[in-house]
Amino acid sequence: MKSKMFKLSVVGFLVMFIVTTAYSWNTSLIIDYTCTDLSQIPVEWIDSVQVNLRLHYAHTSHGGQLTTGLSRIETADATYSVARQSSNLPTEASAFCIFDGQEGDTYITPDEYWGTTAGMDDTRDVLNNNPTINISMWSWCCQLTGYSEAQVNAYLDSITSLETEFPNVIFIYMTCNSQATGGGGYNRYLRNQQIRQYCNANNKVLFDFGDLDSWWFNPDSSKWEHNTYEYNDSTVPVEHTHFNGNEAGHTTYESCEQKGKTVWWMMAKLAGWSDSVAVAEDTYKSQKFTLYPTSPTTFSTFTRIKYELPKNSRVSLAVYDITGKKVKTLIDAELPAGCHSSIWDGTDDQNQPVSSGIYFLRMSGSNFSQTKKVNLVR
Repeated sequence: MKSKMFKLSVVGFLVMFIVTTAYSWNTSLIIDYTCTDLSQIPVEWIDSVQVNLRLHYAHTSHGGQLTTGLSRIETADATYSVARQSSNLPTEASAFCIFDGQEGDTYITPDEYWGTTAGMDDTRDVLNNNPTINISMWSWCCQLTGYSEAQVNAYLDSITSLETEFPNVIFIYMTCNSQATGGGGYNRYLRNQQIRQYCNANNKVLFDFGDLDSWWFNPDSSKWEHNTYEYNDSTVPVEHTHFNGNEAGHTTYESCEQKGKTVWWMMAKLAGWSDSVAVAEDTYKSQKFTLYPTSPTTFSTFTRIKYELPKNSRVSLAVYDITGKKVKTLIDAELPAGCHSSIWDGTDDQNQPVSSGIYFLRMSGSNFSQTKKVNLVR
């Protein structure tokens, strides 16, 4: 793992990175109660979120559970640094930066994000005036206890329309909280299912708020528990009793933290982390100087470079263009034995973007030199 100082020195200059190509999914990404273990996410991908992702987040009171959770996680561990401002985008170099609300307002109902022409224009204004924002999401309050299928279709249509207008922004779909019971809770369950089915069928990114409400991890049994109730012969998920409270956002701090963890999981996935990357952390056991293939080899945003040293060594890691000219020095330092990781975002030593093409990563020391090829596509 990199130290905080290492992160600042190597990737802190990337703050103003802008996504230049649309992100496409071959399958849906569903973020639910299975996405709560922060220890599984390599710290390099937390770094990547803080460097490369900028979030526009609009919500009312229930949606504040996510921001409360993120804040509490940061307080416990500064690795998960977040900078959030109302109606403005922060520019803190080593934090995940969040624009909270719309311009001039922070309590955002459906009409103020997607439900009306004026609300859509408010969303457009935020994205047009803050071009480094590359993710946008809006959170339900309790609307789905009474919304019809047609009203939810209008929500889906509006977000789809925004996706078309802003191809470089990833829009996150969400389900509604699971606090209501009775007929209202059953209607909410049906509408949540409608959103889930749409996201699965159309390869969307879904933050499953309702699912997260109903599952609780029991530390005594080390098992997840699901809370439900019966309505008209149907089993309906409902907020777990351990989350019944009003410490923040109409729930407990524990529920907020659970949702904050899944936000980090989702953002790491959007930054490029995959389970195969996590598994790979334990596979580097070479007893020689080794520069591993980059991840990814062809990239448009950034590529992660892993290398291994069998002993303490002076190491230089640099990027060269196809003519042999040095473009960027990533590392020139004495490093301890073990696995290390660096990131190249496609800029030169002046932090200016370089053009598309083939580049070479060269790791060298007193008695070794290795090179890997990468392909930058703008």
